[in-house]
Amino acid sequence: MMVELPALLAHGLGGRIDLPIPIWQFAWAAAFAVLVSFAILGRFWTVPHLARASPDFPAAVRLQRVVSRLLPVTRLVGLVIFLVTIYAGLGGSPEVNLNWAPYAAFILVWVGMVVASAGLGNLLWAAFNPFETLIPTIGRFRHPVESDPTRSSGPKAETVALAAIVLFVWMELAYHLGAQPRTIGSYLTLYTLILIAGGLAYGPAWASRADGFSALFRMVGALAPLRWDKKDGLRLRYPLVGLAHLRMEAGTVRLVLVVLGATTFDGFSRSSLWLDVISNRSGWELTAANTGGLAFGIGLVMALYRVAIAVMSRITGESEYELGIAFGPSLLPIMVAYILAHYFSFLVFEGQNLIRLASDPFGLGSDYFGTAGWQVNYTLVSIDLIAWVQTATIAFGHVLAVLLAHDKAIERFPSHLAVRSQYPMLAAMIAFTIGGLYLLLG
Repeated sequence: MMVELPALLAHGLGGRIDLPIPIWQFAWAAAFAVLVSFAILGRFWTVPHLARASPDFPAAVRLQRVVSRLLPVTRLVGLVIFLVTIYAGLGGSPEVNLNWAPYAAFILVWVGMVVASAGLGNLLWAAFNPFETLIPTIGRFRHPVESDPTRSSGPKAETVALAAIVLFVWMELAYHLGAQPRTIGSYLTLYTLILIAGGLAYGPAWASRADGFSALFRMVGALAPLRWDKKDGLRLRYPLVGLAHLRMEAGTVRLVLVVLGATTFDGFSRSSLWLDVISNRSGWELTAANTGGLAFGIGLVMALYRVAIAVMSRITGESEYELGIAFGPSLLPIMVAYILAHYFSFLVFEGQNLIRLASDPFGLGSDYFGTAGWQVNYTLVSIDLIAWVQTATIAFGHVLAVLLAHDKAIERFPSHLAVRSQYPMLAAMIAFTIGGLYLLLG
C-alpha cells in the first residue's frame, strides 16, 4: 500500500526473498498449470456442471435459529465498531500507529472482509455491516420501499458504488495523506452522509445498492458455500456455484476490474522502477505521480479484459457488452487471489495490531480490554511460507477462473465454439498469472 503507514504496514512483506527455484520458473510453472487445467477441462468437463447445479438449499433449522438470534447483536456490534472508527479518525490521536481507524479500514475491512467473504459468503458482512442497521432506519422518514427494488429514481446506484471504491483505492494507494486518521474519518463520514441522503431522497433500496463495499463483498461471497438471504435465511450451496449463478451489471464488472487493477499497481509500486520514479517526490507531487500510476494499472487491466472479450465476440458473434457482463464472475477468483497474495503478510502481522488498538482505539492511553500492551509476533509465519502461499494463491485463483469461464462457455455456446471461445480469456488469465507473480516475487 502506498499510504504512509509504518514501514511494515505500508506493504505486506511481499516478496524479495530467496526461493528454491528462480522467479521466472515459478511464474511460468504457474502459467503452465493454468494451461494444463484448461486442456483437462476441455477434454473432460463437457457439460456446465456449475450452471446446472441447484443455486442453494436451506441450512439446518437449528443453525438458522442460531444465526437469526445472533444477527441483532452482531449488527449492534458492527454499528458500534463503525462509529468508534469514525470518531477515532476524526477525534483520536493523529499518529497512525496509535489510531484504530487506519488499521480498521485497510486491514479489518479492505483485506480481512474480502478473505472472510470468500470463505463465509455474505454472512459475515451481513452480520456486522453497519448500514444494515442505518439504511432500514431511513425508511421510517420517507415513503415505503419501492415494490421493485431494482428500479428507482436518482443517480444510478451502481455508479455511486463504483465511485466510492475508486475513491477508496485512490486514498489507499495514491494520496500522500491517505493513511492519516483524519483522512479516513472524513472519507467514512462523507460515505455515510451520501448513503443517508441518497436513501432519504431515493429510498433505502437505492442506498443499499449504492453501498460499494456491500456490492464488493456480496460478489466475493458468491465463491463460498454459504449465503445469507433476508427472506429465506441461511442457505448452503456447493463452492463456486454462487458465481455460476451470479448476475452482474456493467458497473459491478468495472468495480472488480478497478480492484484488480489497483492491486496490480500496488505490486508494481514496490518495484525499483517505480521507486526511482517517485524517489524525489513528496506531497501533492507524489500524489500526482501515484495517481497516474494507479490510473495506468487500472486501465491496463481493463484493456486486457476488453481485448479478450472483443476477440471472444469475433469468435462467437455475440455482443461485447453481453459477453463482458456474462464472464465478469470469472474475474472474482483472480481478484480475491491477488488481494490475499499481496496482503497475506500484511493481514497476518499488522492485523495483530487490532488486538492492541481495541483497548486503546483513540490513542489516549486507555486499556479497556487489557490488550493495550500487545506486541506483534513476527515469527507467526516464515517469509518462505509467505512466498509459497502467495504463489499457490495466484495459481489456484487463476485455475478457478478458468474453470468458471469454461463452465459459462459450455452453458452459453454450442460445443464446437465453447472451447475455442475461451482462447482469448485463457491468454488474458495467463498474462495475469505471470504478471501477478512477477509483481509479487520479482
